[in-house]
Order: sequence, then C-alpha cells, then structure tokens
Amino acid sequence: MKQALIVLGILLAFGCADVPTGNEQFAAGGCSEGSEPVPENQYVTPKNDDSGAGGGSDDGGTTGGDSSNDTGSSLVLSNPTRIAAGKEMTCAIISDNTIKCWGEGGESESQTSSSTPVTVSGVSNAVSISAGVPHTCAIISDNTIKCWGVNTGKLGNDSLLNSSTPVNVVRISNAIAVSGGYNHTCALLSTNTLNCWGDNRYGQLGDGGEWSSSVPVDVVGISDAITVDAGSHHTCALLADGTIKCWGVNYYGELGDQSTTHRNAPVSVKGISNATAVSSGSNHTCALLADSSIKCWGWNQYGQLGDGTTTDRLNPVSAVGISNAIAVIAGGRITCALLADGTIKCWGFNLYGLLGNGSRIDSPTPVTVSGISTAMTVTVSQRNFRLGHACALIADNTIKCWGANYAGQLGDGTTDLSLTPVTVQF
Repeated sequence: MKQALIVLGILLAFGCADVPTGNEQFAAGGCSEGSEPVPENQYVTPKNDDSGAGGGSDDGGTTGGDSSNDTGSSLVLSNPTRIAAGKEMTCAIISDNTIKCWGEGGESESQTSSSTPVTVSGVSNAVSISAGVPHTCAIISDNTIKCWGVNTGKLGNDSLLNSSTPVNVVRISNAIAVSGGYNHTCALLSTNTLNCWGDNRYGQLGDGGEWSSSVPVDVVGISDAITVDAGSHHTCALLADGTIKCWGVNYYGELGDQSTTHRNAPVSVKGISNATAVSSGSNHTCALLADSSIKCWGWNQYGQLGDGTTTDRLNPVSAVGISNAIAVIAGGRITCALLADGTIKCWGFNLYGLLGNGSRIDSPTPVTVSGISTAMTVTVSQRNFRLGHACALIADNTIKCWGANYAGQLGDGTTDLSLTPVTVQF
C-alpha cells in the first residue's frame, strides 16, 4: 500500500461562495468544502493542563516523548492539522487527543454558542481536524473519520440528519487527510486516491456526475494525490509530480484551466508544475510553490489573489513580495501565508479586521499580521461570506485569533471584534 508523501503546506480551506443555491439531490441508498501543517506530534496544550503551559517542553503530546499520547496510527498522515477555523467557530486538538471548539454552537452548530473552548463529546483519539460549514470532521487514530454538525450528506454517514455528536463516515478506514467544504467533504486515502461526499450540484465531488451523495464516492482519474482541499463549491488536489487538478464550480476561473466552465471531473491547473501545497477558497485558489513563492487564481474583487490588483484571473498570478512562504490558506475573501520566520502575512478583504494588521482597509498586497513572530500554523474561516476570522497556533502552544467575533469564535471570552490577534482562553 502506498503511503502519501508528506509535504509542507495547508490542506484546509473554506469559503462561502458567491454562487446560487438550490435543492439538494441525493441518490438513494449506498449509491447516493488551514488547514495547516504542524509537526506531527504538535498539539495544543490548554493553560490548565497538568503538564503546564508555555513552551510545552514537559508535555508528551507536544514533544512526542510520552507514549500515553501516541495515536498509534499505522498510516502516515498528510500534514496533520491541529487547529481549524470554520463558520463562526474554531476547533483544536489538544494534548490528550480530544477536541475543543468555541464560537457558534460551541460543540456543534445546533448547540449554544461559547466564547471559550468546550470539549467535543465522543472523540478521544483525534489526530487531524477540518472545519467546514457548518460541520467539522476529524481523522481518528485508526484512520477512520468522524464528522458532526449540519448534514446535507456532508457527514458521510448515509444520512441527511444533523448530528450534534460525531458520527462515523462510512466506507473509509484508511484516511490520511480530510477537508471540509461548504456542503461537501473530501478525504485523501492511503492509496493516494480521493473520496468525496455531500453536495455535488457543481461537480465538486469529482466523480464525473452531478448527483449528490451522502456516502463517499471515488474521485475519477486521480491515483497519485498527496493533498486535497475542499473549497466552497470546488475541490483541488496536489499530485505527486507537483501539478494540481481541480473540479467543481468555476464562475471566476477558480479551477485554473483558463475557462469559466464548471467541471464534474478533475482538470489540470495551467502553468503550475512545482507546487508543494494547494488551498481552495470561496471562489479562488492558491498554491505554494517549491521556491517558497505563492500563486493564486480566480475571484479577486477584494485583492485576495495578492497581485496588487482587483482583477479576476483565469491564470495563476504571483502574490507580490512573498518569497519565503511555508504554508498558504485561501479564505472566503482573503488569503494568508505562514512565512519561514514565523510571521504571517494576509491580503484581501479587511472590513472586520481579518488581515490582523490593526486596520479595516482592504489590501491587494500582503500585509503583516500584528504581534505574531513564532507562528507554527495559520487557519482562516472561509465559510462566512460577510465576516470571517483567522487563528494561529503559536510556538508556546497558545492560540491567537483575530477578526469577527460575534459568536465568540476568537475564544477570548468576549464577543468583541478584534483587529489584532487575541489569545484563546483555555
């Protein structure tokens, strides 16, 4: 069995699309969506954890020295994600492999909001997480997947019923990455193939059809994937040869095939041959390249492509001034990059402070997030079209968030918007 290559980049990307909605169609029965990389043993350590806070040198989950926190996974995960920002909420895997969430719904979208972290019941051995809209999925140590939240088939349990507690995704026992989109979810398997499930009205499941599915279906024509990222209504995969394929909605050229034609099967992104990561936003897509630069394409109304303009692009364009990126994540109207020096730069929409630079002015070029110099990963909420927030895992095992906060998604115990990063209160 092939194991997926581990690359440095971001899997998770969310986005709330500027596309029409319609009634879901599901075939009956069994034939019926910054992520961010961190070191494989890096977990969030709550401040009240008995092992202590701060640098986490005494925490087994952080250093990997305590076998009690060994996940026991027999497969190599592709960029395991420990923190994920979804629709007005954020979730993190903490040092005991449980999950805490905060913001809208707290534990799930159907429950009362919480401005501080609460524990998700029914998950005790999580190793990677992804937050969609409004649902969350986690890879478990046995390489199965559990999902919870609002269900339009995207929970993958052959049901359309919402679930406030995690349910098992059927048919998958060898997942090494998961990515939640707006109304669909995708997984990378240890065979380097892909499964997707949920809404398929724009072909975002990549199975060659347009019938939605409440159980995983095979993405056609891909056998060498090393990452997958579910955007709002499109999906992209990084292949082992450094190329990228995308499928789904294509109103603004977000598939990168120099057209605006929707695709129900993967098509190649033109002009990209040395990518190391890909991130799908609302209606734009970005790639991290081998030379540590970033290229983006698609919707650009707010400057989210980072090329200094607000012109939509059918071809990849370079984000100006970025030459030392190690991760990229495309949001609904913004993009952020983690740089090699531990700082973060973001660009695009900024009315609610999502760029984290203390202003509310949009920027078509990258600006530095204030007060962060030792970030290990960054994640952006991409499902709220109007607002949004971002969070970063810091080297001292704290989490800092910024942007909109009306549901408490910044986790600082308030519902006050913040134009600069604030610390999550565990």
